[in-house]
Amino acid sequence: MKFVEFSYRTDRRIQMGFHSHPFYEIYYFHGGRCNYVIGPKVYTLRPGDLIIMHGMTLHTPNPDFREPYVRSILHFHPDFLGEYVNRRLAAQLLRPFEELRNGRAHTGERRREVEALLEEMNAFYKAEGEAAYGRFLLRFFDLLYIVGELFRQPAGAAPAPRGDREAHVQRGIEFIEAHYAEDVTMERIERELHVSRHYLARLFKEWTGWTIFRFLYQRRINQAKTLFFLDNDLSVSDVAERVGFKHLSHFSRVFKRLEGVSPEAYRKRAASAVFPGAGESRAER
Repeated sequence: MKFVEFSYRTDRRIQMGFHSHPFYEIYYFHGGRCNYVIGPKVYTLRPGDLIIMHGMTLHTPNPDFREPYVRSILHFHPDFLGEYVNRRLAAQLLRPFEELRNGRAHTGERRREVEALLEEMNAFYKAEGEAAYGRFLLRFFDLLYIVGELFRQPAGAAPAPRGDREAHVQRGIEFIEAHYAEDVTMERIERELHVSRHYLARLFKEWTGWTIFRFLYQRRINQAKTLFFLDNDLSVSDVAERVGFKHLSHFSRVFKRLEGVSPEAYRKRAASAVFPGAGESRAER
């Protein structure tokens, strides 16, 4: 059984939109043009960038498919490390994900080392047999050590926006993150951010691939899914109110459109732990 899912140098044109999942993720950007939104942060990627994600945070790439969009992606569940290493070492390897949760670092002088390591990982990942998978895991642990070193450096800190346009989008995402459970209107956003609603709406779509209200609804639904798993005693109407929906019928329609099931059905599955609490959204752009 493989405890890690690894996709090497894929260039498939997938547009899944904002999503979350119960796994940690390491994402390496080989080439192309892409803005990556993770929670309230917007990253303009350049080849050699490495991203770590806690997984439960809403995230989405918005690549420019006029150029090849090449990336390697590795998903793993944090509990699986305990199968191979002691608790102290596991905590050390997972520290960047636990403390930072999400972040971007540029590999810089270590770029060739990281890319060679990913290539070796791919060869062993595709090979058959326990020995090959064991050798893959050794390189995976080596990658986790490199991640720890990269994110101990200043480069691991979230970069400042590179221009006014990116800064406006950044502020829009941060506003929604802080106020998604409240009554959010374009008029309020315009008033509090001091930027034209029409200009911001156009920039937001351009940078993220989604409209502002599509992002707002996905953020609310993601929080609703979390609440269903954290406290199954909450009713569907309680959850709808807590995440910012005024009407239960509206919450139910949006939830089913984005998740493919009604909130009542999701709540029942959460109670019986039929599936993880934060699977990828079915929404498409």
